[in-house]
Amino acid sequence: MTVGVVSLLFPRCAKVVSPTGGPKDTIPPVLVNSTPKANATGWRGQKIVLEFDEFIQLKEVQQKLLISPPLKTKPMPNQKGKRLELQLNDTLKANTTYTFYFSDAIRDNNEGNPIKNFIFSFSTGDVLDTLSLSGRVTNSFTNEPVENALVMLYDSPTDTLPYITLPNHIAKTNKDGKFTLVNLKPLDYKIVAITDNNGNYLYNQGSEDIGYSSTLISKDLLTANDTEKKKVNLRMFREQPPHQVLAGYDRPERYLLTLNFSRKPFGKYQLSLIGFPNLKDWYLAEPNLSGDSLKFWITNTEVANRDTLMAVLHYLKTDSLYRLNPQTDSLRFLFLKEEPRSKSGRGKKADQVESPKKGFTITSLQGAVRTVIPGQPVLLSLPMPAMKVDRSKIEIYNATDSVAIENFSLDRDTLNPRLYRLKCDWKNLTDYKIQVLPGAYTDYTLATNDTLKLSLTGADPDKFGTLKVQLSGVTNSLIVELTTEKGATVYSQVVNGNSAAVFEFVTPGKYRLRFIEDSNSNGRWDCGNYMRKVQPERVFYYTDDKTKGLISIRANWDTEMQYTIPNP
Repeated sequence: MTVGVVSLLFPRCAKVVSPTGGPKDTIPPVLVNSTPKANATGWRGQKIVLEFDEFIQLKEVQQKLLISPPLKTKPMPNQKGKRLELQLNDTLKANTTYTFYFSDAIRDNNEGNPIKNFIFSFSTGDVLDTLSLSGRVTNSFTNEPVENALVMLYDSPTDTLPYITLPNHIAKTNKDGKFTLVNLKPLDYKIVAITDNNGNYLYNQGSEDIGYSSTLISKDLLTANDTEKKKVNLRMFREQPPHQVLAGYDRPERYLLTLNFSRKPFGKYQLSLIGFPNLKDWYLAEPNLSGDSLKFWITNTEVANRDTLMAVLHYLKTDSLYRLNPQTDSLRFLFLKEEPRSKSGRGKKADQVESPKKGFTITSLQGAVRTVIPGQPVLLSLPMPAMKVDRSKIEIYNATDSVAIENFSLDRDTLNPRLYRLKCDWKNLTDYKIQVLPGAYTDYTLATNDTLKLSLTGADPDKFGTLKVQLSGVTNSLIVELTTEKGATVYSQVVNGNSAAVFEFVTPGKYRLRFIEDSNSNGRWDCGNYMRKVQPERVFYYTDDKTKGLISIRANWDTEMQYTIPNP
């Protein structure tokens, strides 16, 4: 009796579950009918209809759809159940094979299974072109693949075509930088790849990257068998902006004028003052790292004391045909004075204001322990160029015995008038004291420096590592760089011919090796120039399967390696 009551009070609950319905659908839609038929010839209609075996959905079709050759107006897709309709607004070219690249934009409606690399083609003529060309696009400096680069073919060798004319054939690169152009005619083609940031199928110099082949792609390289064709490799780079113009100018300080250009100025320039007909050498020029901005430090007190300066700038300016022509601009530099103030914040008369104390700033030694490396100078930076540097007021001592070191030099950099190199025969495991006395530095405002005291220590070789790279295959000057894991340059050397690059006193850690073929021997990597048919200088990275290119430098350890520069 008791058991029956319990059963009534606590009935067994039924668990409701959905029916399994069989295995998950992993099959993408299949094209079962179309207008025109796939690979049809002689079709000149205006509406394309694609019908699939199941209901479909579209994902980013406007971004992913690529039509080759491109249409001036991209058709608006219209999806209806199992059908996709494309209404063409442009008149199709005669005797042309059109290819529609959908990538993975078409998917089934239930599970979202995409049709990978879906391509639909037809011809307006009697023949469907069937040849193809494959290749890869990489960044010319990092050697990394470039995804979504637009690869364009032209049936004419004219160099200006990428600027002004839509290409005959286009394709996009995948995440590995690979591309395949299909349905090509048996012709010689000009090939160009761009990043096409604005989607207009034209090259915009200075705002888009470009890569190109120095020679035409011969029709002999085109084939209908993808496994047999020769691959084309394109290296992309960013050119300087095409227009060279004066972008702006200013006078942020009484003794400083600035000029800003749209790019690093090509050719000579001259800045002349109006009202000072016989004045020469009245400034020191200082370019920035990229070279597109120039500082002019005024070295003449009479000039600096004028609140308004009128000047004439002579330089080369780009015209509408991209030619550099002499240009003369009249400039007005205005300095807005600020009322001098005392430390309390109340105004002071100008003759009561003390000259500011300025001094050297160390830029090459960081951290609490300032370690100096044998053979390497200490870099000193000034707030403005020095009118006078008194070396006798710079003292270096051996901290152990307080003996003064007389054999040192202080040299101004050839490009930056505010940068000095302090060179001394630094000894390992030796402590140094540097004292810069007042008056060691006097600028053109007659301001001098305060006393500066520094403590330096000669490097301990046991705390550093050495890397020796034996090189072969070097035909020109080669820049060898030891970089961080992310590619920032830490150590750099230039070698000529098959020799060795030796990096001593390397801080222990993980590094990468980068090699730059310095074709013009200017000590830096140079990008290419499309119109001048100059390819970017080649860059290589050391790599191996075990460490993926990472090199471990250990303290008190010598590492030796070999590297052969690949043939072009």
